[in-house]
Amino acid sequence: MMGLRGKLTRTITATFLGVGMVLFGTGMAAEKVGQAEVESTRPNALTGPTTVNFMVFVLNISKIDDAGQSFSANVFLRLRWKDPRLATSKGSIRQIPLNDVWNPRILLANQQGRVAKALPEIVQVHPDGTVLYFQRYTGKFSQRLMLANFPRDTHHFIVQFVATGYPADQLTFKPDLVRNVLGGSMAKEVSLPDWKILQHETRTDPYSPIEEINAAAFEFVFVAQRHLPYYLWQVVLPLVVVVIMSWTAFWIGREHINVRIAVATSSILTLVAQRFVLATLLPKLPYMTRLDYFTVGSTLLVLLALILVIVTGFLVVHLQEPQARRIDHGIRGMLPAAFLLLVVWFLVG
Repeated sequence: MMGLRGKLTRTITATFLGVGMVLFGTGMAAEKVGQAEVESTRPNALTGPTTVNFMVFVLNISKIDDAGQSFSANVFLRLRWKDPRLATSKGSIRQIPLNDVWNPRILLANQQGRVAKALPEIVQVHPDGTVLYFQRYTGKFSQRLMLANFPRDTHHFIVQFVATGYPADQLTFKPDLVRNVLGGSMAKEVSLPDWKILQHETRTDPYSPIEEINAAAFEFVFVAQRHLPYYLWQVVLPLVVVVIMSWTAFWIGREHINVRIAVATSSILTLVAQRFVLATLLPKLPYMTRLDYFTVGSTLLVLLALILVIVTGFLVVHLQEPQARRIDHGIRGMLPAAFLLLVVWFLVG
């Protein structure tokens, strides 16, 4: 009798233990499923698109590389969205790893190479379910530059943020309002000695590199204008000096034909050497820039001076001094007038 009662007790105990383990395992599984849902499913997925508010602040633009078709920037990003599943009755702000909650999975669409992140990948979760994400990016961003008007050019530069895997009908980005600043702003002074920032703005255009992709995205755009005085002093002025130097050949006596030819020839060689130096400032372009036209025009004027020096020398040798004199006197006014028109076109045309 005692043996039967002991067996019955052990059987009942084992049954309750088994049921307890099943319930415990079911609870653990349910908790994991709930956590996975919070991580993968966007908030309010059944009621419409999820809204994410953004704020972008450009701390610095350190370099604009014409040849590399890129610019280097230091950008601060702030995202805010609400996830009711993370709401809690506790009145404290929690720090949670970014990958443990749903997030828009932001990607820099036009980053070039590695862009460093200065802040840890965590979010601040408020008791009402408001989630805040902060990040600071430093690196290069690719930007196609149309340089036909170089060095009197103005360009739009873009830092583009894309939500990976979320089309525009599932995720909506909206500019956030922080201290009377809507969407973003920019430092008053940046490290660009040869550029001037004209304006900046934030936009919420979808990212569509191809027709089949229409990802939710937003971007920070700033407009920069190149400082012309630097190129006037460092590029244009040396060209002007060389061209004027070629004209001095027509004030040298026509009997000194060797000296006149030497002056015109050295002017052309100087322009060719300077052209090689200017080529390093820009990428290999399939079109001519404003500076290219100015350089080519200056070279042709110097070449014309060389040709006329040879012609006058030929006339002098063949005893046609009056004709050579008329060419000298005429070219002293024609070449400066033609070059003046070229300079005016370069500056204001």
